[in-house]
Amino acid sequence: MDAISIELEAPFITQACASKIVCTIVELLLYNRTQIPFPYPTFRAMVKKLETVELAEDIHQSVAEVRIQKQREKAQHMIKNVETLFDTLEKILIDHPAIGELMIVFGKTIYTAKEAFVVIMPTIDKNHFGTNHQRSLEKMLRKIGLQLTLCDQMVTGREATGDTNIFVALKSTSSLHPTYGVSCLDDFQLPKKCAKFVIILKTTPNGSKAIGHDCCKRLEVFSEEDMDRSPALSMEQ
Repeated sequence: MDAISIELEAPFITQACASKIVCTIVELLLYNRTQIPFPYPTFRAMVKKLETVELAEDIHQSVAEVRIQKQREKAQHMIKNVETLFDTLEKILIDHPAIGELMIVFGKTIYTAKEAFVVIMPTIDKNHFGTNHQRSLEKMLRKIGLQLTLCDQMVTGREATGDTNIFVALKSTSSLHPTYGVSCLDDFQLPKKCAKFVIILKTTPNGSKAIGHDCCKRLEVFSEEDMDRSPALSMEQ
């Protein structure tokens, strides 16, 4: 199957941008693969609202009430796990910017995967801060969401996975050690029957007419003692 190529229309991505991009793709796939009934932000808000609603504790609950209670607990458990996943991904991508590829897997176990989405990331620029590029990030996320939602590969290649689990595997050019509850997989291969999709995220090369990247340049900070020892400056009018 042809790869899904997405031009981010930016010359680089920051460490903070990388985690937001990955989480956005996971959110889209959860809804696209019918693991949740609504887009993730809406579903999360609904589940969070349920936490403030107290159900009457009655030992004589009807079958319908018991079913609703189980669905509520299942939804709350899922949101908790997804938020934990997002927190873990953010920490790993900040600590290990050398990660250039990751795989989002749907299946009961990672060894019985039904669908896998390989995301090839552009190089992360450690010299820039995500907070200074928030507007650019929002534009990237909108484009990723729109293109993944409308592309033919995501629609025609959809597998009926049903209610299942989701796993995220990371591949790094540097050595990684088990951390944040993450396990190392050696020589892992997807099952032959697993449907595989490739999502390539590309940055735009910085041309000669592009704006310089000194927006996040680290400035040397001088203490008052340094200023006292420095030669006096005079201003001519």
